[in-house]
Amino acid sequence: MTDKIRVTVFTPTFNRADTLHRGFESLSNQTCRDFKWLIIDDGSTDNTKEVVDGFIAQKPFFEIKYVYQPNQGKHVAKNNAVKLCDTEFFITLDSDDVCIPETIETFLQVWETIPDDEKPQFYGVSCRDCDEDGNIIGTPMPWDTIDCNDLDFKLKYGIKGDLWGMVRTDVMRQYLAPETPGLKYYPESIMWNKIGEKYKSRYFNKGMLTYIKDRDNSVTNKGQSRKAPSKEKYFMHLHYINDCWEYHKYDRKRFAEHLVAVTRDGKANGKSIKSILSDVNTPYKRALTLAFAPVGLALYRKGKG
Repeated sequence: MTDKIRVTVFTPTFNRADTLHRGFESLSNQTCRDFKWLIIDDGSTDNTKEVVDGFIAQKPFFEIKYVYQPNQGKHVAKNNAVKLCDTEFFITLDSDDVCIPETIETFLQVWETIPDDEKPQFYGVSCRDCDEDGNIIGTPMPWDTIDCNDLDFKLKYGIKGDLWGMVRTDVMRQYLAPETPGLKYYPESIMWNKIGEKYKSRYFNKGMLTYIKDRDNSVTNKGQSRKAPSKEKYFMHLHYINDCWEYHKYDRKRFAEHLVAVTRDGKANGKSIKSILSDVNTPYKRALTLAFAPVGLALYRKGKG
């Protein structure tokens, strides 16, 4: 272990005692030992603490720190993790995820391919997710690496699929999620898009995180249909309409869906149409939102029923 640990791997967890072993085994198999593991327990009622104590008792080569908080949601757990983090880099490994043994070593190697004088322009490095057979999920990249932000990657270049990566901790501290009373989830895409206004990432075409389809009780996914009304996702739809409109030319269908869903999910927050329109930032986009509002209202009523 080096004198100065460079990476914190953060795991938020909620009643996932039965899957945490995946993360522990993944980290135990890492070819790089330059990291520590920070677990934030978001109010679990199962035996999560006992499971983590069992990991610590095995005396792995990496430090494990366990922190309990009352149930407030992944975004609050991540905020607290960032505040506690004392390393250069930050990686989020969810409580049911698996990563390949070369993950941390590869992240650091890719980071070092960025010239030192350019590193201040980058928030980190990003890889692809893969399925349980090792196949990359989504659209293949036509390049080995590309430097851009998430909106360019997904909308301008049309590369579909989830991303994962290693982020500079000092950048994460600049973009903590809002902690709104009563909301247990804040869409992470908003924070990544805001980070992308100032910083870029080096994306590379390798799947290192395995998506396993058993997330019914995870801290990040409560099993809600993406078409059901959602208080939390209102902020995401509003963000795309207000802050990302320049990208609508690359995916008009997606932005039409945001224009519909902002009314559906605004109503889930108890907002009137007038209040929703007041949250939209230009007269043109307010007119479009109003035009799509009947569809959003119909979906809201259908979802309630």
